[in-house]
Amino acid sequence: WEANSRATAYTPHPCAELGLTKCEGIVCGDTSKGERYKGVCDKDGCDFNSHRMGEKSFFGSGTDFTVDSSKPMTVVTQFLTSDGSDSGDLSEIKRFYVQDGK
Repeated sequence: WEANSRATAYTPHPCAELGLTKCEGIVCGDTSKGERYKGVCDKDGCDFNSHRMGEKSFFGSGTDFTVDSSKPMTVVTQFLTSDGSDSGDLSEIKRFYVQDGK
């Protein structure tokens, strides 16, 4: 999760390898060697930022925002699979914020 008091985003970085893996050499996608896009994972990712998507009053500091970043919150991220199991294919990523019990 990437955030500060004025903005929030989440950025999945999908990989071609399943599970945890240790990379060595080109598959690490070493930017300094010109191999950034030769790695097994997407270095740039695909981010979601509510403000950029038009929801200008969703996240920020103060009571004018749905999520008031000046107050404590819990950020929940769910990784859902096509069959509902822990080992199924990832089908959706859900993000929600809990603040003031709602």
